[in-house]
Amino acid sequence: MSKPYTIADYLFDRIAEAGATEIFGVPGDYNLSFLDNILESDKLRWVGNTNELNAGYAADGYARERGFAAMVTTFGVGELSAINATAGSYAEYAPVLHIVGTPTVEQQNARRRIHHSLGDGVFNHFIKMVEPVTVARAQITPENAASEIDRVIRVALKKHRPGYLMLSPDVAKMPIYPPTTKLDDSQENITSQAALSAFRQALIEFLPNKTTTLMADLMVHRLGLQDQLKALIADTKIPYTTLSWGKTLLDEQSARWAGTYAGMASRPVVKDAVENCECLIKIGVNYTDTSSVGFSQDIDEKVVVDLHYERASIGGKNFAPISLKDSLQTLHEVLTSGIEITPKLLSDELHPHEQQGGDDEAILQNDLWHIVADHLQSDHLVFADQGTAYFGISDVRLPAGVTCYGQPLWGSIGYTLPASLGASMASPNKRGVLLIGDGSALLTIQEIAVMIKERTNPIILLVNNDGYTVERAIHGENQRYNDIPYCDWQAMPKAFGGNDDNTLLLNAKTAGELKEALKKANETTDKLVMLEVMADKHDVPSLLADIAKALT
Repeated sequence: MSKPYTIADYLFDRIAEAGATEIFGVPGDYNLSFLDNILESDKLRWVGNTNELNAGYAADGYARERGFAAMVTTFGVGELSAINATAGSYAEYAPVLHIVGTPTVEQQNARRRIHHSLGDGVFNHFIKMVEPVTVARAQITPENAASEIDRVIRVALKKHRPGYLMLSPDVAKMPIYPPTTKLDDSQENITSQAALSAFRQALIEFLPNKTTTLMADLMVHRLGLQDQLKALIADTKIPYTTLSWGKTLLDEQSARWAGTYAGMASRPVVKDAVENCECLIKIGVNYTDTSSVGFSQDIDEKVVVDLHYERASIGGKNFAPISLKDSLQTLHEVLTSGIEITPKLLSDELHPHEQQGGDDEAILQNDLWHIVADHLQSDHLVFADQGTAYFGISDVRLPAGVTCYGQPLWGSIGYTLPASLGASMASPNKRGVLLIGDGSALLTIQEIAVMIKERTNPIILLVNNDGYTVERAIHGENQRYNDIPYCDWQAMPKAFGGNDDNTLLLNAKTAGELKEALKKANETTDKLVMLEVMADKHDVPSLLADIAKALT
C-alpha cells in the first residue's frame, strides 16, 4: 500500500517546482519527521550544514545562482540563528524560503513551557521577528496549507526576497491532494501599456544626438535579465560600466568597458564616462555607501534615463508601473530604430596593470588582486568577502565568463564561505573561487567540512593579514579589537575532514609564489584547494583606502 500524499510532500514538490534540487539546514526535533519527506523525494536532496547561520548563507548563494532556494531549521534557537542570513537575503534580493519546524498544534494550544520557546506559552514571537526581513509569511494549518504554501513561494519568487513558513510535524503528516495548477499561474505582468507607450515616446524625444554611457547593476541579475541586457549591448556601440554590486554583469574585456564606477574613487576614465556624458542610461542601479564611496556620485539626474524594478524615469519624470523587462526591451527597440546616438568617447584606455612589487618580494594588495584576476577562468564562480578581498577584486578587470558576487549592502563578514558552497551546488558546472580574509573566515570556517563532504572542490584563497584589516583602515589601526587569535590555517581542512585525497594545501608569501600556487590550484580540479596568502596587516587596496576615508 502506497504512503498517503501529505502536506509536507506538497510543500517539497512546490519547492522543487520553484527550481531547487537541494535543501539546506540543520535537523531539530521539531522538523525531523518531515525531513524524512526530503530524503524520500526523487526531486530534492538534503544538505546538512554545520549551523543554521551557515545554512542561511548557503541558501543565499544557491538562490543567487539558481533563482530560488530553501532551508529548514527548528523553532526558536534554529530560526533565530539564521535570521542574520535571512536579512542579508532580503537586503540583496535573494529568494530563500525558510521553513521552520514548530511544536505541535496540541503543544501550542496547551501554552506550556516548551523547549526552544521563551517559556511564556506564546508561539508567534518569532514569526513577528522575521516580518521586516521577509516578503511573505504563514503558519501552515490543514485548512490553509495549499493556498498559503503557494502564496508564500509565489510572492518570494515575484519579489526576489525571502519567505517564511511555520510547519508543525503533526500538520506536516496530514493528507492533502497534490497540486493541479502551476506555481506561475498567478504571476501577472505589472506593466501599464499606457505608461510604456509614454515612456517609449519620451525616449524617442530624449535620446537623439546626446553623448551616452550605460550603467548596469544588481537588479538586472536578480531579475534574470542578463541575456536581454547583453543583446542591447551587442546591438549598440555605447560604452558601459557597472557598480561593484554588478561586477561581471557585462564583458569587462571589451574596449567599451569603462571600468567599475565608484563615485569619487572611480578611475578617471570611468568617472568621465559617467559624470560628463549628456545621457546616462541606468539599468537596475542601486547605490550603496560602499559601492558609491559614501554616495559621492556626481551625476545630474536631468541627464539620466533610469530603468528600475517597477518603474522607469527620464530626467526625473516617472513612468509607472513598468517592469524592468519591458522597459529594457523598449529601450533596446528605440536604440536600434535608427535614431542618432553618440556613444561617449572614453577619455583613456584601461591599461594593463604594471606590477608594483617584484616576484621575489612580499605581496602587495594592489598587485594581489590583479594576479588573482589573471588566473581566473571563464567557468569560475567567485565570492569575495566584504574586506580587502571585495574592494580589491572590484577594482580590477575580470575575464569574460567569470561570475563574481559580494555582499556590499548587508556586509556580513564570513558570509561568502557558506554562500560559495551553496552557489557551487546550484551550478556544479562552475568552480567556486572563494576570496576571504582570515578575520572573516573565522566566523564560518567550519563549513569547509560540508565542502569536503560534498566534493565541491573550490579554490579558497585566504588572505592572512593578521586580523580585521578593513576595520583597521576605517578606525583603530593598531587597536587590539582589530586583532584575531592566531590560527594554523593550513591545519583547518584536516580538522574538517581533509586529507591528501580530497585537499591540496598551498602557501604564498611572494608575488612569484602566488602565481605558481594559482597555476597549481587551477590544475587541481578534483580537490579542495586551500591557498593561504600572507599579506601585511596595514596594506589595503586603493579603493578600500578611498572608501575608508569617506566612511570616517
